[in-house]
Amino acid sequence: MPHPHLIWLRSAATVLLSCVVGQAGWAAAVLGGDPRYVVYHQVGAWVTLVVAVATAVVYLVLRRSAGPVNVTLAVAAAVVVTVQFSLGELGVEFRAVHIFTGVLLAMLVTALTSWTYRHRMPQDAADSSSSSPRSV
Repeated sequence: MPHPHLIWLRSAATVLLSCVVGQAGWAAAVLGGDPRYVVYHQVGAWVTLVVAVATAVVYLVLRRSAGPVNVTLAVAAAVVVTVQFSLGELGVEFRAVHIFTGVLLAMLVTALTSWTYRHRMPQDAADSSSSSPRSV
């Protein structure tokens, strides 16, 4: 069984990736010409924003266990989701930039998830978490 910190980190990354993939699906439906899906994409944007910020918080709280690369990727993902959300709110005139940023976001969150699943607990973080209740 993986260390509990890895379970938290992997779960957060997986939920964020699921949100981003879902958003891409709703976006594809809208771009396909079905305006009924706009509301789903808008609600999904709020969900994705909340999940991205929560994921960054999880990585920051568990930063010693997560490592600097994963923390950087998680915070960058939260920033890009915020930019993406803002571009969506600006409207149709920013649609091309919104789509391009969405592709970059999908790549970023895929990298976060991949790096997190390959990540091993640093020895000092694993040792300190078993000996004291405060490990971060």
